[in-house]
Amino acid sequence: MCTDWFKTNQITNNIYSIDDNGDNIMYLIIGNEKALLIDTGWGVGNLKEVVSKITDLPLIVVNTHGHPDHVSGGYQFSDIYIGEDDIPILKGCFKLENRQWALNNVLKGPYTEEFSSEQWLHSKLGNIFAIKNGHKFDLGNKIIEVIELPGHTPGGIGLLDREERILFSGDSILKGHIWMHLDHSTSLSTYLSGLKKLELDINAFDTILPAHGTSFKSQMLNKLISDIEDILYGKKQGTTHQTFCGEGLLCEFEDYSILYDGSKL
Repeated sequence: MCTDWFKTNQITNNIYSIDDNGDNIMYLIIGNEKALLIDTGWGVGNLKEVVSKITDLPLIVVNTHGHPDHVSGGYQFSDIYIGEDDIPILKGCFKLENRQWALNNVLKGPYTEEFSSEQWLHSKLGNIFAIKNGHKFDLGNKIIEVIELPGHTPGGIGLLDREERILFSGDSILKGHIWMHLDHSTSLSTYLSGLKKLELDINAFDTILPAHGTSFKSQMLNKLISDIEDILYGKKQGTTHQTFCGEGLLCEFEDYSILYDGSKL
């Protein structure tokens, strides 16, 4: 039995990280009128209760993308915002056969005492709202802006806090494996295009907080763009690599690796 599934950490006066049993990281941003929760994790522990112990403000819940390790706790909340093109992926994560597969093959215990696999398997989402590039969430004294980052998934987004100078990047930009080999991942060229658009606004943030791994400085974005261009121009080529979600070509760099589909350049 696990008694401390979540680990919270205060990053700034208004931002908390919530570690989902070491698998992924969610973030809570506190305004003076509302709070915003980025991702809902696996939904094993009582995330809603964890958030309520930090703030009692009205809560906005936003998913960076539709994968199960980021959306499976969505059933604990009435309303969910997500990039429009990831809505089918989000809904697919709540199909019984997909949740059963995740429970059997991906989700790691030991679980919390109150966790019920049957309840988790049959949990349902509430209202889903689509968001697009430039959407702004008003928390009262701060605005959180949606940045479209298609690549890992077609509707992946980042969230930009200009006041704190932080970009929350989900799985779109991180240290470690950047998965671009999935069936629904975009081409590398589409991914690169989104990163270049983000680069135009790079002076708006100093720090990137990903959903997996450690934070890093915004300058890594410049290097990531250059490395993807090297793949596209044939200067770098990956080697075959197998994952539980299929095979791809793995190209390793200093701070991260890119796993991509050679037929989608």
